[in-house]
Amino acid sequence: MSTLGQWQTLFVDEVAGEGVYLRSTDLGEVFLPAEQAPEEIEVGDSLSVFVYLDNMGHPTATRTKPRAQVGDFALLQVKQVNKVGAFLDWGLEKDLLVPFNEQKPRMQPERSYLVKLYLDNASKRICASSNLNKFVGRAKPEYKSGDVVEVIVAGKTDLGFKVIVDELHWGLIFHNRVHRNLFVGQRLSAFVQNCREDGKVDIVLEAPGMAKIDPLKQQILDELNARGGIVPLGDKSAPDAIKRMFATSKANYKKAIGGLFKEGIIDIEATQIKLKTRP
Repeated sequence: MSTLGQWQTLFVDEVAGEGVYLRSTDLGEVFLPAEQAPEEIEVGDSLSVFVYLDNMGHPTATRTKPRAQVGDFALLQVKQVNKVGAFLDWGLEKDLLVPFNEQKPRMQPERSYLVKLYLDNASKRICASSNLNKFVGRAKPEYKSGDVVEVIVAGKTDLGFKVIVDELHWGLIFHNRVHRNLFVGQRLSAFVQNCREDGKVDIVLEAPGMAKIDPLKQQILDELNARGGIVPLGDKSAPDAIKRMFATSKANYKKAIGGLFKEGIIDIEATQIKLKTRP
């Protein structure tokens, strides 16, 4: 089965000067331009391609892999906005359309938005939508405390970070449970704390019931969050400075920040420590 907007394998039906014609039982003939075709391609060979509609509405293939395909959530940047809608850079020559009625909020050039890719039933055009409530939160979550889930960070609120849980449900990681830098579009494994009556899921980044974090580590993390992610005490800082801020010895401080470093939460420098930043 061949589907628009999906990475798939098709077989060569014809090789011509202008390109290669691929066989698709669902889409009919799919054209791959000559500049995209491998050398010495022959009839009957298989090719992994991404299929979309060209400007004339014809099924067209590319061997360039886009940043996302139909059904995916992705953080994409707006290249331009015109009277039709916003157009996103998704790694292909033809940009990805977000119609105005699928923009929430209204999109601005050069800004990035978390979107869901979908196939428009009427036009069969691959589109994207930032109106994520159309796709998320429509099913009742059925988890128990401690279940492992995959989440996508969708935004920051007064309470914490809003996340998409298993691409189906809305969840929240409260600020006091966040000890690392999070950013929109980030994907990570997490744990269910509980399911709420409103259909949303409380999420934590460490398994519920695990041993509480060492008090000194927690104190350091609280100070990092209060100071915008940087504390001016590092591996070579004076013992007196460490004692004034944390009321502890340099040996204990180095042990605590060493543990936070091993857990991937901070970076350590000679005179400061920093919460890990976005890759």
